[in-house]
Amino acid sequence: MKRILWLLTLLLFAGSVSAQRYEYEVGGQVLSNDALSTADLANLSRQQFNFGTARSMAMAGAFTSLGADQASMALNPAGLGMYQSGEFALTPMVTIAQSESAGSDPYQGNSRSRFGLGNLGAVFNLYEGSGKILSVNAGIGYTRLADYNYQSSFSYRGADASIADAMAMMLEAGGAVVGYNGVELDGRPNWAIDPLFWPAVAGYKTYLVDCNKQGVWYPAEIGANASIEGGQTLRSRGSAGEISFSMGANYDNKLYFGVTIGVQTLYQYKTLYYGEAYTYNGGNGYDSSTHAVDSEGRELSSVMQAMGLRQAMRLDGAGVNFKLGVVYRPVEVLRLGLAFHTPTFYSLDRTYELSCSTRSLGETSPTDPTTHEYTSDAVSELLEDSAQNAWEFCSPARLMLGASYTFGRVALLSVDYERSWFNGIRVKNQPYLPYGQGEEDFKQDFKHYFQGSNTLRVGLEVRPIPMVALRAGYGVIGSALKEKSTIFTQPVDTKTGYFTLGAGVQLGRSCALDLAYCHATTEQSEYMLFYGNCYPEKGSNEVAEIHESPTFSTEYTRHNVALTFSVKF
Repeated sequence: MKRILWLLTLLLFAGSVSAQRYEYEVGGQVLSNDALSTADLANLSRQQFNFGTARSMAMAGAFTSLGADQASMALNPAGLGMYQSGEFALTPMVTIAQSESAGSDPYQGNSRSRFGLGNLGAVFNLYEGSGKILSVNAGIGYTRLADYNYQSSFSYRGADASIADAMAMMLEAGGAVVGYNGVELDGRPNWAIDPLFWPAVAGYKTYLVDCNKQGVWYPAEIGANASIEGGQTLRSRGSAGEISFSMGANYDNKLYFGVTIGVQTLYQYKTLYYGEAYTYNGGNGYDSSTHAVDSEGRELSSVMQAMGLRQAMRLDGAGVNFKLGVVYRPVEVLRLGLAFHTPTFYSLDRTYELSCSTRSLGETSPTDPTTHEYTSDAVSELLEDSAQNAWEFCSPARLMLGASYTFGRVALLSVDYERSWFNGIRVKNQPYLPYGQGEEDFKQDFKHYFQGSNTLRVGLEVRPIPMVALRAGYGVIGSALKEKSTIFTQPVDTKTGYFTLGAGVQLGRSCALDLAYCHATTEQSEYMLFYGNCYPEKGSNEVAEIHESPTFSTEYTRHNVALTFSVKF
């Protein structure tokens, strides 16, 4: 199993004369949300061109060589040159996302539905002539490119490690010492420490972890004989779309060419809740028959019962790119298309905050053995990355090839191939060095762990009668990872497969109604909820400390239904 984990190195002094160097791995899906990671940027760069109008969705987005559809603005603007009149189109859509996580027990309600906009736009005929340039058309429209509405919830039992173990390792890796180096606030570490360590700071403030007189961090009130049950709920909403300003021209009904300036918008709001519950020999660890004990067998005076960590992350920003395209028709029934999309330059504002709560049992005082339940809460500051501190990165460049063949007026078949260079993603600006990783480190990670992604789209349209069209399609988006077994701090979307169905009816000479359904399944790479590991230098007699959650994987299934109403003018 191959990993890419954030490594932190710290010199810890034993006495006053010798030093021992350690390497730390800290993070995971729960503990690595203070900044955008390599996996986050890769996921934000994935786009699905099977959205847009209902006609393009029903044919799996295979429109690189087809035209006279507003999907051309986002795919190949040369298709605008095929319009013979103006058009207005509106496409509302409904998405339902479901999830399934391997190696876990799912909660109820692992689905999320959302009403959205697939397409809104208009095409205008600017010029018609009788020479070689037969027409010039302009278009402006919005097309949805990605959907971020989903939810996953699951629980697991029998874990060997608690998130408190990883929190303790985080604070050790960060060199946090109570009352030292400005990390103390009323006897507990404050939020002035690097945001990477905020979950661990919250754990300290709520008595999950503590520091002994030797400066060693450890789970404070969780007994060594604890049985751990963990669970998490991840909720996300939002989408990515593009406002296109396009022009397309028709040269002698043989060559069509076009250009698009695309302004992409991106919004995502995610909440992640992780919780643990502890039992001790079947009890609460405070009863005489189920005492919680520390690693040396001593009974604990305060016993942790449960903890919960909630985090909220918001992304909001925009990007810009250019698209160039041509379509060539060597014979009447065959069209060949080519389009190139430049990398999209994104500028994203981001906010992050967290809260932590714990519940424990303890005595009122050493002289009063009465059992009381105690709750502790901690709320972080708001981490805000915006303006000159916004996240800036470039998504992959894309090359699209397409071919379509028309069988008279009865049917047409269209095939697209797309290549997206994920190994070319580049970070241009970041608010600080998350995990000690700079822009050059991001570059090396993308070059080393990622590759170009291949996409295939196939669409079919059949007209049993002139006024009715029946459509179907299939698409597959390949993984951008060189090795799917690579584990990142966050899961990476890998393969996406989808099939589509649809129908259209001509309501009159100028009006049409199209309906489409898309069933899409997205696989993710394996991930851990948390890990906090310490490795001594080579040659040392010390044993590595390993504190990791089990490994999970999640698969998302989306059902999309779109309805397009279009009017020609």
